[in-house]
Amino acid sequence: MRYVVSGLLIVAGLIVGAIGILQQTVWAPDETITASASLSEPGPLLVIEPGVLNLYDTPATLTVQGEGELTLSQASKENIDIWVGETPHSRITGLADESTLAVETGGGEGETANPANGDLFESQLSGEGEIVLDWDSEPARTAFLIASDGESPAASSMEISWPNHAETPWALPLMIIGGILVALGLVLGFMDLRRAQKEKQRREARRERRRRLAATGAAFAIVPVIALAGCGGPAELPTPAPSDPPESAPAVVTDAQLERVITEIADSVAASDEQRHADALAARAAGPFLEQRQSAYAVKDKSEDYELPPAVAAESITVNFTSATDQWPRVTSAITSDSGSGQSQLLVLSQENARADYKLWSQSVLLPGAAIPEVADARQGSQLLAPDQAGLKKTPEDTVRQYADVLQNGDDSRFAGDFAEDAFRKQVERAQTSQREALSEGNGTIEFEYAPAEGNQLAAQQTADGGAIVTGLITVTTTIAPESVEGRTGSLTIPEPQKSIVGESTTSRKLVTKNLQVVSFTVPADGNAQIALVGVSDVLADAELAR
Repeated sequence: MRYVVSGLLIVAGLIVGAIGILQQTVWAPDETITASASLSEPGPLLVIEPGVLNLYDTPATLTVQGEGELTLSQASKENIDIWVGETPHSRITGLADESTLAVETGGGEGETANPANGDLFESQLSGEGEIVLDWDSEPARTAFLIASDGESPAASSMEISWPNHAETPWALPLMIIGGILVALGLVLGFMDLRRAQKEKQRREARRERRRRLAATGAAFAIVPVIALAGCGGPAELPTPAPSDPPESAPAVVTDAQLERVITEIADSVAASDEQRHADALAARAAGPFLEQRQSAYAVKDKSEDYELPPAVAAESITVNFTSATDQWPRVTSAITSDSGSGQSQLLVLSQENARADYKLWSQSVLLPGAAIPEVADARQGSQLLAPDQAGLKKTPEDTVRQYADVLQNGDDSRFAGDFAEDAFRKQVERAQTSQREALSEGNGTIEFEYAPAEGNQLAAQQTADGGAIVTGLITVTTTIAPESVEGRTGSLTIPEPQKSIVGESTTSRKLVTKNLQVVSFTVPADGNAQIALVGVSDVLADAELAR
């Protein structure tokens, strides 16, 4: 029995060490946690609810497979839900079990649509048959929308994987304990061997003692008891934990989203300008901008020397003056610049509904030295204001209407003192004076009529100081009449581009010219400050001869 203890120690050490090694190798937990779902009838749209990609520690990897071109769109849950509407769809809401995603179906008889290239979404990924997204952000209110062509099944399968941070805390201690036991067993074995050598010569004398020791001696064994795992019920599944729904209307576009939208609008407008294609222009233009541009195309078709309005400045976005609203139709604004033209422009974009593209509603070139007040952070957005909004020096509709009166009547307007002097107003006054003087020499007459465009075409957003930036459209009608004496009427020499528009170089009739002017103002809150014109776009839209 000399080597029993050392043998037991060595065997125990090998067993304990082997258990530690197995925990680090064969018994080690998987490196990733994976949950998947096979989608037999997902519908044309598939929504991933906020927080699903954050069920475990990120980074998470989302893999979606299906037929054809797949699109993965990212936006807030609120925007995704509005876009989906009553269209048949499925939702990934969490885990059904440790390895299976929970899928719910919903929707009704709503129209289907393809979300690819939709302006409502903050970002999109696309791929042929498969999309892979790496996600390492907070859940917030971020949801995802998956689709193929908007009619075929959105996807056939989905898998989400997360890194598994499960640890094996006993592995190293077991290996250390096992090593110690083996070492102790070897030491005891060596000591037993030395002792046996010393006692070999006295074996006969000690034989009786060894028999007594063998008969009465106590043996012992070390039996390590190690709790490798706790026993209990099944682990509780994690559930999504997104941010609470916003208490106020959210900002409608992010910086990256706005940059993408404006670039696409600028490219579309440039292509339409090249061909002077009025119908194609309508794909990305609306409101005053569309009316101005289409009118300019018609003039350019008749007068080749006529210059179209400036291109959309899209080189850089100086200010994302995004609105905060959860309603449609909606507008949002931006201040952009272009180094080639040296212009800065105030662009107002409109969107009719959640599935519609943003369109350029107005474009005004900022005047030199124009002071734009501070606006709300783009992550919060700015409130949209009604045409009759109170709490400002003037309501938005009064601002446009009364400035039109100032342009028509100059300093004689009773509203002149409410508006700061500006370069455009001075230019208009000089032009009116010059035309009157030139026509008076031939006893001709000229009349100007400035009026807000019909339909209350206004956009107003609140600034950080409680004021507003207001944009509107003014229609200008200029009527030139030749001299008329005792029933005899003189003639007018018609300038370009009116000459090409009406098809005559001289006339004894009245020449009526129409201009469309987009005007943008900073309107202070109630107080003594003046309203300031900060941007304008003046387009000659038409001309005709009248009796």
